[in-house]
Amino acid sequence: MVTPSSRLLGARRSLLALAESLDPERWRPVVCAQSHGQLGEALAARAIPMAIVKLGWWRKAKYFLWRPFAIARLAALARSVGAELIHCNEIYPNPYAVRAALAVSNPEVSPGEHPSIPVVTHVRLGLKPGMIRKYDLGRADRIVVPSVALSHDFDELEDKARRVSVIYNGVNLGEYRRTRTAEAARRQIGLPGEGLVLAAIGQLGPRKGGDIVLEAFARLAPQYPQIRLIFVGDPHRGQEAFADGLKARAAQAPLAGRVHFFPFTEQILPFYEAADLNLLVSRDEGFGRTIIEAGAVGVPSIGARVGGIAEIILDGTSGLLVTPEDPAALAAALEALITNEARRREMAEDAFRRSAQQFSIGAHTAAMMDLFDEVVEQKGRAGRTF
Repeated sequence: MVTPSSRLLGARRSLLALAESLDPERWRPVVCAQSHGQLGEALAARAIPMAIVKLGWWRKAKYFLWRPFAIARLAALARSVGAELIHCNEIYPNPYAVRAALAVSNPEVSPGEHPSIPVVTHVRLGLKPGMIRKYDLGRADRIVVPSVALSHDFDELEDKARRVSVIYNGVNLGEYRRTRTAEAARRQIGLPGEGLVLAAIGQLGPRKGGDIVLEAFARLAPQYPQIRLIFVGDPHRGQEAFADGLKARAAQAPLAGRVHFFPFTEQILPFYEAADLNLLVSRDEGFGRTIIEAGAVGVPSIGARVGGIAEIILDGTSGLLVTPEDPAALAAALEALITNEARRREMAEDAFRRSAQQFSIGAHTAAMMDLFDEVVEQKGRAGRTF
């Protein structure tokens, strides 16, 4: 299982949940990353083996001469652990993986018949024009996407029906079981216990729409002085100015003292427990993992009608969907729920049931293992994963 990053954001949390839930009688995970980091610590705590191989970003010129060495090291690692399949957790390692796979031969078949192990690549975000070609996605044996919406990025791909599989992400309900009241959770993270709390949990950059959340909150703040807003997350490299802009805006009236910023933490449960509503109004979103995590805690969500978000939230039942990039629409949806406690509670119950029934880690893992089995069988192999 190859990942380009060790930061425990959505894609790596999905990888961790899958690796931990695989049936060891069928598949044994070995995670390969470029550094140890937060993911390495989490894997070590779960006794899941990890290897470090510096791949570098495929599209950056400074790594051009490094490519052959990185491919050789990835192939050597695959051979050393007896890999029968390479799973790329995101698209960025795919060019390395499809080349490394060619160097890992199958001794059980005649030379040339099936010379490479299969590669399954997860595509978790919408693709810009040309990315299928630039990252050699056409050479992956199978592509997994977390939503029907995202699958449309491959409409022009030859044999799409066979090669592209929609498998929703899953959440480990045990990890997101509520253990404290909202008031206790707020005290733990340093918030007052009274009033409503809105939460925007995720990367603090333009894609997640934090500026839209802040503008919508500014429209409601004067009328509802007991409401607070929390952001939990950090900006990607190069997006620090965006995050600084949000914090500067939040320091102005009427928001001053009512918007709280927290850095990303693996111990995310108290922030969900402290919240009354979860907000995810991304400009682009392949899935929307925070919605099912919040639902597992019993917190409904308001989300933008983009990508996979519209497939997770049942509008009017487990949450509300709003027009993308529309602070006025978000403010109206917020007001409809913050003024109706009974409806919030109904949505909270529905959000929990939906996470448990439709987005469990068990369902996700079963679907992924079946896909691994199918791809390996098609390549004439039988064994374990990598």
